[in-house]
Amino acid sequence: MIKNARAIVGAALLAIAGAASAATPVVIDAVGNSLGGGSALSTGVFLTAGESFSVTANPADIWNNSFGDVAYDSNADGHDFQMASLGGLYDAIGSLVGEIGNGPLFHVGTSLSSTAGSTGELKFFYFDSDAYNNTGAVHASVSVVPEPGNVALMGLALAAFALTRRRKA
Repeated sequence: MIKNARAIVGAALLAIAGAASAATPVVIDAVGNSLGGGSALSTGVFLTAGESFSVTANPADIWNNSFGDVAYDSNADGHDFQMASLGGLYDAIGSLVGEIGNGPLFHVGTSLSSTAGSTGELKFFYFDSDAYNNTGAVHASVSVVPEPGNVALMGLALAAFALTRRRKA
């Protein structure tokens, strides 16, 4: 009976620790989430200043800022031939950009590993000055690096599982 209780506690601790570090999938729409005329995509991921996180956007996903003209197709890295300064950020048009809480905008592109500069919800935008001529969307995944507390929970879970094993003489 104690053996089963240890296993249940271990499984619960492992689930809690794993849930805290699970990836969150999101889809950023070039029209609806445009910095120039749309609204931020709320990811539901809340970060604390100093907390590490990563974002990976599918480099094969294409969006466009000129009514579908293929010359303006780009992935989340944006166009290398179209740069602009918007919202205090100088970046390539068509880039995936982020914001934490009401902090400054920052470049995300197809891949970012960073530390949160402020506390709040992670939000995404299509970096563009107008939304009316945009098309497409980009799929991304957000992961928060487990904090030391989560690592400790995982350690406790593994210890609980280890205690459930019988020693063979």
